[in-house]
Amino acid sequence: MPVIYLIRHGQASFGAENYDALSDTGWEQSRILGRHLSEQDLGAPQAVCGSLRRHRETAEATLEQMALPKEWQTDHGFDEYDHKSLLHVHWPESADHQALSAWLAEQPNPRRAFQARFEEALQRWQRNEDDYQETWPAFRERVLASLYSLANGLERGDSALVFTSGGAISVAIQHLLELADDALITFNRGLVNTSVTRLLVNAGRLRLATLNEHLHLRGELLTYR
Repeated sequence: MPVIYLIRHGQASFGAENYDALSDTGWEQSRILGRHLSEQDLGAPQAVCGSLRRHRETAEATLEQMALPKEWQTDHGFDEYDHKSLLHVHWPESADHQALSAWLAEQPNPRRAFQARFEEALQRWQRNEDDYQETWPAFRERVLASLYSLANGLERGDSALVFTSGGAISVAIQHLLELADDALITFNRGLVNTSVTRLLVNAGRLRLATLNEHLHLRGELLTYR
C-alpha cells in the first residue's frame, strides 16, 4: 500500500528579517529526521517539496542524511498560506519589521504573544471578513488537489516524502477526519517542526495512519515555531 509522509519543515527563523530560512535548530532537526528515516527502510521514496525556502532546506538536509539525491518535484500546492498577508490585514503594524521586533521585545513570552495575534488573523481569514489574495476555501482546495494528485500517481509499494508546512498538513488532517474549519488552528498549533504525519493510499483514497510523529526529537530540539 503506498504511503505519503507529510513532513513539517524545520524551525524557521522567528523574529529575523528572513523568517523563511531555517534556524540552526531547524537544520539540526532536519538532519536528525533524515537519520531517523534512513532507519525505516523506505527504499527510494519520491520527494515532493513546496516552493518555500524552509521547505527546500528541510528537504536538502533530510535527503542528504538518507543518502538520497537532493532532488525533488516542486509543487506549489503544498505551499503554506501567506501568513504575512493575513497578519497585515488583521494587524497592519506587523508589516513594519522594526516595529514588530520592538513589540515582541516588550512581551514576556514573545512566541506566545505572537501566536495569539496570529490565530486571531487565521480566524478572521476563515470567516472571510476582508479581502485576501488567497481565500481559505481556495487554500484548502489547492492543498487537497495536490495531495490527491500525488496519491493517484503512486503505485503499490511506492512512498512519497512531502516537505511542507503546518497549515497544509492541518488541512489534510481536518479533511480526513471530517472536522470543522477551526481544526486548522488546533492542529497547526500542535504540529512539531520536522514531525511526520503518515497517510495510507488505497485506490486513490487516503487514510490517516499516524499524526505528528516526533520521537526523533528531544529536549530543546522539540519546537513548535
